[in-house]
Amino acid sequence: MAQDVARTRAADLIPGHVLAHVPGFTASAATWATRLHGGTVNSSFRVETSAGQFVVRLHDPAARHLGADHEREARLHGAAAAAGLAPALVYVDDAFEFMIMEYIPGPVWTAVDFARADRLAQLGAVLRKLHQVKPPAVAAFDVPSVLRRYHDRLAEALPAERARFAHLLERGEAALAACATLQRPKTLVHNDLYHSNLIGTERLYLIDWEYGAVADPLFDLASALAYYPQADAHAHVLLEASGLSAVASADMLAQATWLWVLISYLWYRSRRLDVPHVSPASLAAEQALLERLERTA
Repeated sequence: MAQDVARTRAADLIPGHVLAHVPGFTASAATWATRLHGGTVNSSFRVETSAGQFVVRLHDPAARHLGADHEREARLHGAAAAAGLAPALVYVDDAFEFMIMEYIPGPVWTAVDFARADRLAQLGAVLRKLHQVKPPAVAAFDVPSVLRRYHDRLAEALPAERARFAHLLERGEAALAACATLQRPKTLVHNDLYHSNLIGTERLYLIDWEYGAVADPLFDLASALAYYPQADAHAHVLLEASGLSAVASADMLAQATWLWVLISYLWYRSRRLDVPHVSPASLAAEQALLERLERTA
């Protein structure tokens, strides 16, 4: 599902009580696992057994501080999988500490794909199908509460930066109003269209539903544009292909995108409270998001 590395005995990477739920696993037979790249909090592995190939994902408790809800994730992932838009779920732990799903072979998207109008048209068409799926009953995705939660945590932990966080919160609330989110019916959304969460060429699958929600469908487009500014030139393609051009203007999408740049920045900054020694790449991504916010405020 994502580019992987060295093949290892599964028991050396994954707890036995988790492996027991992988189809075809037996303690007596050799079972191999490969750590999958992608994702910054949880750990994912491709597991090979006599029954086939599966993905095991172990959830890190730190994800809850960053807005993850694994029970909601399982329900939304299941709905998308039933529509053929996500890998089928094989097993979900009752405590939502891990999940097992089918392995989808195929190339993972790269950042380059988001500069291509044809790929964005394909993504838009998949999002149109996703937004037509009847969503399960889950807790509402409350963007003002998300912004406030990030603000309060960061302002308390970093008092020297309180004024900046307060300004960003105010600007975020203004962007939310300007994108007219209340005018559009809420739908099932993926909400985190990073390139490693998209797999396939002729058929596209969406993986990693950790931040999935029932919310404004425009947020899916905004998350893609927030991650990949190179897609801005083809924003109209996404609007048309997703079917949202009739209910959202280019300016509304621009406002939603600014909001999602803000949420992405706050996610990275909040994560650094829990993981002080983050990678240089993560720090660079955080800084790039902050510069975009300041440049387009």
